[in-house]
Amino acid sequence: MMTTKHRLSLRTFLGAAVLSLGLSAASVPAAPSLSELAAYSGVSEQMLRDAVAASTLQPTIIKTMTRPYESKPWWQYRKLFITTSRIDAGVQFYLQHEATLQRAERDLGVPPEIICAIIGVETFYGRNMGTWSVLDALYTLGFNYPPRESYFSKEFANFVKLAQRENWVLTSVKGSYAGALGMGQFMPSSYLDYAIDFDGDGKVNLFTDIEDAIGSVANYFKGHGWQSGHGIYYPALVPDQAAALKDKEWNLNGRELYGAGVSTKVNLHPDEKMRLFVYDLEDGSQSWGVGLENFHVIMRYNKSPLYARAVYELSEFIRIGYLQQLKAQGHVIAPKGRIP
Repeated sequence: MMTTKHRLSLRTFLGAAVLSLGLSAASVPAAPSLSELAAYSGVSEQMLRDAVAASTLQPTIIKTMTRPYESKPWWQYRKLFITTSRIDAGVQFYLQHEATLQRAERDLGVPPEIICAIIGVETFYGRNMGTWSVLDALYTLGFNYPPRESYFSKEFANFVKLAQRENWVLTSVKGSYAGALGMGQFMPSSYLDYAIDFDGDGKVNLFTDIEDAIGSVANYFKGHGWQSGHGIYYPALVPDQAAALKDKEWNLNGRELYGAGVSTKVNLHPDEKMRLFVYDLEDGSQSWGVGLENFHVIMRYNKSPLYARAVYELSEFIRIGYLQQLKAQGHVIAPKGRIP
């Protein structure tokens, strides 16, 4: 049981966390009540009360949330995920599950290398799916972390609903410190909405069933508008006078981009929606690039531009490594077209 002193200390820490994120108390959405969460999720209020009673506050999670990987500059963040070991493991994952990955592309339109890269970045191909109690993580963030209580309290309710559907013991499910689950680290709402039975065994299992995990990641991307055969991200040369275009976010189009003097190796459609990004390099310089709608879809998985670029770059290394393996085995590689 927490003492009064501990409660005050935690409340002080939470207040500092709100301020560190540039938020005022008035700007933070209030967490829904249990009755509102029950109405939102379709789970009984009593079941939510029981789930809260079974939860344990984890202050370490709150500390972790205030210093996420995505707060690093690009050159440091990149080193976490673009590594020889992760690339090599991704190529082997592709080769081992080639038939399932190709079926996912055929049925759902998402390239194998993108699916591999997501699972590679999220859990190192299923090796590191998290050791936190998902119940504790979502309770801690949903009811004790004001900056994100509105979001995480709903995910808490979604988790109770998911556990009921899957007949899980609430306290036994492990995941990330943010409450993400399985090989692709789906939040409970995404597990409910996009996880699919891709091997036809009558069950949806993102923890140990690799076919389900592959199909579910592809289904998530399809559900968020992935454009099959289209480009993702292109490096760009950006003159100083065009740098402000990055503030337009996804309201930028190719006509505006080129009209401001930006150049890209591939000519992008003048009416296509896109976004300009800038990344800090280790030598103090900057790297610019243009993300298309598929890059935007990756950011629906994780809103950080650092994450999206890491996934894209890892996918390219995996694709190249896979093709090299096929060539070494004597296969003739047919060119695979991609629309800019």
